[in-house]
Amino acid sequence: MPLDYKLIGTNIKTRRKELQITQEQMADELFLSLSLISKLERGVKAVSMDTFYSIAEYLHTSIASLISDPNDPGVQHNQMIQEIDVMLEDLDNRHLRIVNQLMKTYVAQLREIYPAENAADRNSFKP
Repeated sequence: MPLDYKLIGTNIKTRRKELQITQEQMADELFLSLSLISKLERGVKAVSMDTFYSIAEYLHTSIASLISDPNDPGVQHNQMIQEIDVMLEDLDNRHLRIVNQLMKTYVAQLREIYPAENAADRNSFKP
């Protein structure tokens, strides 16, 4: 599957704006030209993997996030898992056990409300 440079550019721009970074700041801090940043965000220019990695690192994200369609349900699923992981990072074991039990109870109740048609469906359970 070929890379979609317009999608990559949109993702770079979106992430840059989320971090409230200007194109000028990004160009200066990465030692790249403003023109290159503009072309990347418009999807009309490709860069080396080293530069692409530097951009991802600078934007505190992964290359996978920058090349993925954020509207893809699989991507959305992974992003939610990452958000949950970040929220749980600083909890101590006691609080993690509480959250774990709450999640088990919640999922069990959802499965009662939305029973899976067969056991295989439980792995892809979505209310």
